[in-house]
Amino acid sequence: MLLTSYKTKSILAAFILLPQIAFANIGVVTSQIGKDANITRAKDNILVSEGIGINMNDTITTSKAKLKLRFEDDTKVSVTQQSKLVVDDFIYDPNSPGTGKLAMNVATGTVRYASGAIARNNRNNVNLRTPTATIAVRGTDFTMTVDEIGRSLIILLPTCPDESQPQDCFTGVIEVSSDVGMVILNQAFQATVVTAKDAKPTKPKILDIRPQDIDNMLIISPPKAGKTMIL
Repeated sequence: MLLTSYKTKSILAAFILLPQIAFANIGVVTSQIGKDANITRAKDNILVSEGIGINMNDTITTSKAKLKLRFEDDTKVSVTQQSKLVVDDFIYDPNSPGTGKLAMNVATGTVRYASGAIARNNRNNVNLRTPTATIAVRGTDFTMTVDEIGRSLIILLPTCPDESQPQDCFTGVIEVSSDVGMVILNQAFQATVVTAKDAKPTKPKILDIRPQDIDNMLIISPPKAGKTMIL
């Protein structure tokens, strides 16, 4: 009887703690320019504002707003207008290096990613996806632009710890893969396009483009070397 009572109490305690774990903030919206951005959380639709927390399984949708997000491991994500980002998974304990986990899905629009501690400690624990591509991160910055039918343009960007000190910028490495092929991007502004899951990523090309010009207006088609792709 005592054992049954103990088990019952343990189960009740687990149910009491579960909502707190499930809805714990894993990040925050640090900047918002413009209006009309929402977070879909379970059955709730939450209007976004600066300082609002981000939870695991949130779907972040922008209309006319640009957002900057920062996660607990210092991963930074920028979301442009008319974009949709799903936070599939996030686990991070600063006292247990190498054990974190991050998974995100860019459904549409343009999202910029800058690595945090999870990617630096173990890049295999980071899973970034679009409808047609998977990106393996080796600690760096890049953008993902996805059109309305899922075609994906991935551009590797230089990482600048201090934007006022351009001499300190460096370029990392990412692997972009589909179900049938993979390419490596290792030069600043190299780009590849993945048109379908069963299509190989295009051969990487270096684009003549500024980071601030990367948005949803980019044409999702094989990049041409030295040319900016604008609709």
